[in-house]
Amino acid sequence: MKKTAVLILASVAAATLYAQEIKITVEPGNYWLKEREPQAAVWLEDEDGNYLRTLYVTKKAEKKSWFFSPKEGRPESLPVWYHAASYDAAKSAKPETHQEALDAVTSATKKTVLSFSTQIEEDKAYVIRAEFNTSYDYNDFYTKKNSGVNGQPSVIYSEKIPAGFSGSTTLKLCGTGSLSGNDGKIYPFAKEITTAGTIVKNITVQK
Repeated sequence: MKKTAVLILASVAAATLYAQEIKITVEPGNYWLKEREPQAAVWLEDEDGNYLRTLYVTKKAEKKSWFFSPKEGRPESLPVWYHAASYDAAKSAKPETHQEALDAVTSATKKTVLSFSTQIEEDKAYVIRAEFNTSYDYNDFYTKKNSGVNGQPSVIYSEKIPAGFSGSTTLKLCGTGSLSGNDGKIYPFAKEITTAGTIVKNITVQK
């Protein structure tokens, strides 16, 4: 029994030794709360693009508490995150197996700078992604007739965190989510995107 306890403690110590804390900071842009609160999700993937865990998600998107939404919910709100996390956007869907884990990282949309920390393994490379969307975000191209409730699609930011990461890095705007929410693909950033590109000013990762 004592030997088992020692082995467990050794494993915990080893995991702590090779873990490092990183801090993620999201600076609101001009359109963060211009019309209505944006939906947001930040998550980690391995370097091969496999989903690992959610670091932050807005409560409305996680709880699927949409006003007057259809039974399929609002998958177009954060389509890349919903698909990556295998999280059923339908209002009638039963809680996912990772529901308790999500409860720890869920909150209402912050009015000021959003900042939180997480642990990663020091000897592994990761990809961190972030997705943002504001409903009814229409412009001359994305109109009520062709884009439904969504308006402009969600915008995706991404950056690789190399093994042994130190210092700081900034996530780059890399594309948009599906306008309909039918898939989790990241589409090339369209020139027609206007205000959606100003929801966020800056996203940094620091060790």
